[in-house]
Amino acid sequence: MSERGSFITEYIYCLKCFEVAKKILIDQDKYLASICIPSWNQEDRRKEKTLPIIAGKIGGGGGGDELILMEHELIPKLEDVICCKMRIAVLAECGERIYTVIPIKDQE
Repeated sequence: MSERGSFITEYIYCLKCFEVAKKILIDQDKYLASICIPSWNQEDRRKEKTLPIIAGKIGGGGGGDELILMEHELIPKLEDVICCKMRIAVLAECGERIYTVIPIKDQE
């Protein structure tokens, strides 16, 4: 089983995009375990505030499944709901890839 995949979004400036991305990218299961990055400001940490960055592990049953999950499941879901472009880097067992996720409305 591949447990070597990691991913991280860029800093998501649009609050709407950040909120919908959290609903899609934050999970705690066998193949996707992710969080929002904690703030580096101590007072914000006490208030449990986070940075608008999502990161975690992404995996699958074999090498390359990290990229397949991102490309065929997560990115299409994001394209349907975001209003701004965003980048997601995936460090997979078989190589790295940076995806630019473009809202469906901008693809036409």
